[in-house]
Amino acid sequence: MLTRYKSFAGLMVLMFWVSAVHTQTDWTENENNPVLDFGTSGEWDAGVVFLPTVIQVGDTLKMWYSGAAQSQIFGNPEIGYAWSLDGANWNRHPNNPVLPKRPGEWDEAGTGDCIVTQDGDTLRMWYSGWSAEDPVQPGSKIGYAWSLDGIDWNRMSAPVMQADSTGDWDDDILIAESVVKDGDTFKMWYSGGQGPWIETVLQIGYATSTDGINWTKYDDPATTDQPFQFSDPVVKVGDAGSWDPTRAWAPWVRKTGTGYEMWYSGTELFVQQSIGYATSTDGITWTKFSGNPLFDVSFINPRSWANDFLGPTVVFDGEQYSMWFSGFLPGFPFPGRIGYATSSVATFVQENPAANIPDHFALHQNFPNPFNPETEISFQLPRAEHVVLRIFNTLGQVVRTLIDADYNAGFHTVSWNGKDNDSKAVSSGVYLYQITADSYSHVKKMSLLR
Repeated sequence: MLTRYKSFAGLMVLMFWVSAVHTQTDWTENENNPVLDFGTSGEWDAGVVFLPTVIQVGDTLKMWYSGAAQSQIFGNPEIGYAWSLDGANWNRHPNNPVLPKRPGEWDEAGTGDCIVTQDGDTLRMWYSGWSAEDPVQPGSKIGYAWSLDGIDWNRMSAPVMQADSTGDWDDDILIAESVVKDGDTFKMWYSGGQGPWIETVLQIGYATSTDGINWTKYDDPATTDQPFQFSDPVVKVGDAGSWDPTRAWAPWVRKTGTGYEMWYSGTELFVQQSIGYATSTDGITWTKFSGNPLFDVSFINPRSWANDFLGPTVVFDGEQYSMWFSGFLPGFPFPGRIGYATSSVATFVQENPAANIPDHFALHQNFPNPFNPETEISFQLPRAEHVVLRIFNTLGQVVRTLIDADYNAGFHTVSWNGKDNDSKAVSSGVYLYQITADSYSHVKKMSLLR
């Protein structure tokens, strides 16, 4: 089913859209980490809980994670479910695992490494599966399942992607890490590698699909020889002396108003991994943040619960970024648990201000539209002005004042999280947003779908 082709805190997010440099604000680790610890003795996840994927549905955070009765080195993982209202206190589903291994099927030995996205009323999952003859780590087969409640899942009978020994960079390891639906297209960023796990250089690949089942890998037409004959990584390991010269993998990607942002794991060795950040306008060409890594062992307090950080999953609720990630203890067999951290918004800093000043006022269409739970509104100013940006309902009543402040010339973006001035969620419907700056005033429509 695989083909190939050639080829952020407070009420708003403020970004200066420029071509050069960006910085990410600090992450604050939850003082009570890990927020999802080992299951109780005798339970299915008593040995390891790791590799979370988290989405927000209304006021509820939903997590699917890998777990096993022994550590990930010795145990065959399965997928469990938990939910939370604050991101720090989680409630496990009483009938976990919700996606167990299936005797006699291609995933009879284990399931794990899942990614879940919401597509309308449907939850879609891509996951790693192992047969009896496969090694538990790393994954080389990707399965697909769908659900209406996140608990009862319907699985495809066969993998939808798998490593295929072509001699390319990803012919031994293939792990689905992040999927974004952009219009009618599913976009996947995956980890790929070649050779034995302990020696593998891991990098990030990209594939697209119209149905989530039949995938087309990205292949740069300029590279025609192995290991990049049939496909190419879009995020490669760094140069010698960088923070990620051995592995750049396990990405989480978020769609923004002008492209994508990515959090991913990197390492100089094969342990003590850290988390870094990158941005892209098209999901293929990525710019790594020069201040990477953002989150590593140096950020952890002296009572350190982990020294190895892997597999971030990030949610932005319109007011803050929240990250859940795997944290591993030092020493074999490296048991993993799940930690939590929060951050204010990434700020983009101008390197050459004069080159990035527009010549006219403009208010742009919000993105995404329709939206749920948040959308981004961009505008541009040819000179410094006092800016007022308000959200109105169709009766002309002010729902939310997003901006009432002085702004410099340039390109700016704010986010609206679908809440009014009293921080209450507004109902589905059509809303108007109006900008006023000097003599310029403009109004556009947007739709909120709960």
